[in-house]
Amino acid sequence: MKMKKPIFLLSAAVTALLAACMTPPPRSGDYMVSNQQIILEESDRIQALRDAGKTFSHIVTVPSADDMLSILSNSVAIGVLKMNSSSGPADSLLGILRKGDEQAVAVVGKSDALTVATIEAAIRQLNGNPTATAILFAGDPDYVKQLQESTGKAGVPFEGIPFPNHEEK
Repeated sequence: MKMKKPIFLLSAAVTALLAACMTPPPRSGDYMVSNQQIILEESDRIQALRDAGKTFSHIVTVPSADDMLSILSNSVAIGVLKMNSSSGPADSLLGILRKGDEQAVAVVGKSDALTVATIEAAIRQLNGNPTATAILFAGDPDYVKQLQESTGKAGVPFEGIPFPNHEEK
């Protein structure tokens, strides 16, 4: 009986820590190109899309972490997204796709895996409803191919370009 309380407290502490790590830092509320704070790697991906001749009116950023504990948090966030959950960036993307009045939206983030999981979560939430808005992505060629397959099955317009990626998959 005495062991149950410490185990419960430890479980609660770990859960709270992981939840805190999964909360992205505050950025821009509306994810518009004109008033968003964009970090260097996201800026490089946006420029790569522009250099490839892609035009877009919105950017959805997918915040990710850099340190070891936060990388674990990224993995947890990916797992949660794959279990039909959502996130702030996924909800923002879903809202843009549901409106369907934008030509294209760029989705960028430092972690290709987390960005892809976010895009796929938003696509699942569309529930097969059509959209005229294309998703643009610059990332590792394997992730571009993965997104081509998942967006193709869902009937969502997609354009991806390879982007040099120096992170671990």
